[in-house]
Amino acid sequence: MGCLFLVQAEASLSFDAVPEQLKGLSHHRMMNRRSADEFTSSFSRRAKNRKRCKARSESSSSSGSSNTTNNSNSNNDNSNNNSNAEATTTTSSKKSEATSSSNTGKISNANAVTGLINVQSQCGDIGATKDITSTTGPNGNLWWLNCGVEGGGWNPPYVQVTDLIAVDLGTALQDPNSPFQACSAYVSQFYQYGGEFNVPPILLASFAMQESTCNPATVGGGGEQGLMQLTWDKCGDAPGGNCKDPDYNIRTGAKYFAQTLASNNGNVLQTIGQYNGWPLGMTIASATAAASSSCCRCQNNIDYVFQMVNGWMQNVNVYSSNPPIGHYFNLNVCN
Repeated sequence: MGCLFLVQAEASLSFDAVPEQLKGLSHHRMMNRRSADEFTSSFSRRAKNRKRCKARSESSSSSGSSNTTNNSNSNNDNSNNNSNAEATTTTSSKKSEATSSSNTGKISNANAVTGLINVQSQCGDIGATKDITSTTGPNGNLWWLNCGVEGGGWNPPYVQVTDLIAVDLGTALQDPNSPFQACSAYVSQFYQYGGEFNVPPILLASFAMQESTCNPATVGGGGEQGLMQLTWDKCGDAPGGNCKDPDYNIRTGAKYFAQTLASNNGNVLQTIGQYNGWPLGMTIASATAAASSSCCRCQNNIDYVFQMVNGWMQNVNVYSSNPPIGHYFNLNVCN
């Protein structure tokens, strides 16, 4: 599919260094930390056919303990056996409350962005709305993002990173109720490696919230490690063998995302889905095939892409929003 030109929107994604007012937020310091302009040699991160189950959290002296139980209104750690992507385990922790506007079904967002996604669509009406609801938001409605899932198979619209509408991470953190307060110790790393690999810091932080609620001690049911829930094949260069090291974990997750994005010809929706194990051609049936198996949480979270781009990236806590973000909630049967 051909490239689309950047469509300017009023809300822009920042790839720059840590904003001056946020420099005091990050107190976590790692040994052997690389500078933002240091580029390392490329490496191969091949996806494997792996199943994922429920994540657990381990207490750590270097980080506060965090609950990683599932919210009944959210789809959390989920994935599917597929040939295109490596699934990732997600957990939830009620760090912050998002509230709905009275009797409207709208989800409040103190840092609401302006502008709506504006790209060529080959999958019908984009359905973008300024207000965030359970199934609509500035980056399109759930069915557009999930194009084909209820039919012949997932065929994501072509969207580039720069097309996405998002709150800037620094702006989000100015809100004391932001879910990203849980990530405040790692802000400098999100900006550093976002800049190095040309990935918006808000997107990296959103993965960390979706995957581990920014708890570096999180370990997935398949052994996935840390903030970004890295699989063990990506832990070979971890300092002292500690793949949960936040600096290494964030950098490796950012590099993997950037390399996968390049292999997907810049399609950010395909790449976000792939981070959670979505293959092209995924259907409702294939995504939920594991529901009645001994590994119920090996399902794909069919709301995942929508929750990422219209939930976390809008500074909305997917795990506590009311009404809940999504439509399928297919992992609830596993509770």
